[in-house]
Amino acid sequence: MSTSAISNTSNAGLITSLGIGSSLDLAGLLSSLQTAELAPTSVLINRIGSVQTQISAYGTLQSAIQAVQSAAATLGQASTFESVKTAVTGSDITATAATGAIAGSYKVVVTALAQADQLQSSTAISSTTAGSQSFGSGGSITIKLANGSSQTINLTGNSDTSLQGVINAINSDSSAGVNATAVNNGSGGEYLMISGSQTGTTNAISSISVSGNSTLSSALNYTAGGSSNSLTVTQAAQNAALTVNGIAISSGTNTVQGAINNVTLTLNSVTASGSSDTLNLTADPTVAENAVNAFVTSYNALQTTIGSLTAFNTTSNTSSPLTGDNTTNSARSAIAQALQVYIGTGTLHSLADLGITTDALTGKLNLDTTKLNQAITTDPTDAAALFTSTNGLSATIQSATTNILGNASTGVTGTLSYATSGLQQTITALQNQYTSLLSTVTGDMNRYRSEFTNLDTLLSTMNSTSTYLTQQFNAMNKSS
Repeated sequence: MSTSAISNTSNAGLITSLGIGSSLDLAGLLSSLQTAELAPTSVLINRIGSVQTQISAYGTLQSAIQAVQSAAATLGQASTFESVKTAVTGSDITATAATGAIAGSYKVVVTALAQADQLQSSTAISSTTAGSQSFGSGGSITIKLANGSSQTINLTGNSDTSLQGVINAINSDSSAGVNATAVNNGSGGEYLMISGSQTGTTNAISSISVSGNSTLSSALNYTAGGSSNSLTVTQAAQNAALTVNGIAISSGTNTVQGAINNVTLTLNSVTASGSSDTLNLTADPTVAENAVNAFVTSYNALQTTIGSLTAFNTTSNTSSPLTGDNTTNSARSAIAQALQVYIGTGTLHSLADLGITTDALTGKLNLDTTKLNQAITTDPTDAAALFTSTNGLSATIQSATTNILGNASTGVTGTLSYATSGLQQTITALQNQYTSLLSTVTGDMNRYRSEFTNLDTLLSTMNSTSTYLTQQFNAMNKSS
């Protein structure tokens, strides 16, 4: 916000010519009056800047509290304390566990991997170069799969009917469910290869037919199980086959989901005869431990932020944006109070039983990771209850932070919002005062300028009259 010199465009330039007629420093006097009347604006500008700094500080505080709220929400999820980890003995499978997987041990035997159909032209074609081997002109290729899908590739208008041109036409249509390529036999000949784009028997190629181009039809004609095919099967589509604890399972892909609840198995190879892979699912305390660590870190960061925003420097006698601020102090107390969790049942009753304690001097949390790990490993149910129950840490933190931050979905307005809104209203009021003061000063300056102009004119006239009379008196004296 600027407090530059005020001027009236209707009198532009007059301020620089004031005093010429009277020989008085009216321009300087007018400038001094303007400076004096504008002096209160600097106070308003400083106050506005101070309030804006406080609003910005509230924004910083809000971000720190939101981090604590988010970390506490993660601790309130049952899945945080139900995570399991996988360990596989053997190399035929790999496994990943999702939320809800149950600890257990499984013997897995892979008897077949899923694979896609592969067809090959019966005879070599001289070259893939465009124009070197023409398959007639126009026509359309229809590809049908075992799952009932059918896609027609229109070649009308395609000037390139070489082997490569046909390959490009097939590959340009992803809906066909196949991929085409050429394989060189090392003697200048090329074999057309058509493979299913997905594994499993339902994605097997049922037929390939060509209409409107007899030359191309003789090269691509294929019907599964037919005796007069132009394309031969080099690899038949098949499903993956495996057993889990002796139970037979079939899958169209080598990524098997649902065989074990919330576990994904990836099949890598067929298991050797008489062997098996062992999959062990065990509780994974590291997920919960990491969540607790994240909460402690965010809580301590909040304490650091509040300390910085409310600090008072006794050496320089200067305060920070939120020094002595009731809203900030209340927020700090409410969140600290939310840590006082107590569960009356079980073996673990408070956060201290998990190794989480508060430093009396700094207000920050200390975490004994060894004690935390032991508690989660030995008493996982009781440990989870301290965070996830209706009166656990997550619930108490959510309640405290909602009162501070508010919740738009439930219509709750937080204390920070109230405080920020009040400061914004203060800024509006100060800006109105500033505008009003500038208007008053502008009016005063215009009035002073007009009065000084009239004074300058009057004094100029009087000086001229005085000079004239003096000259006349002198002339009369000489005559006498």
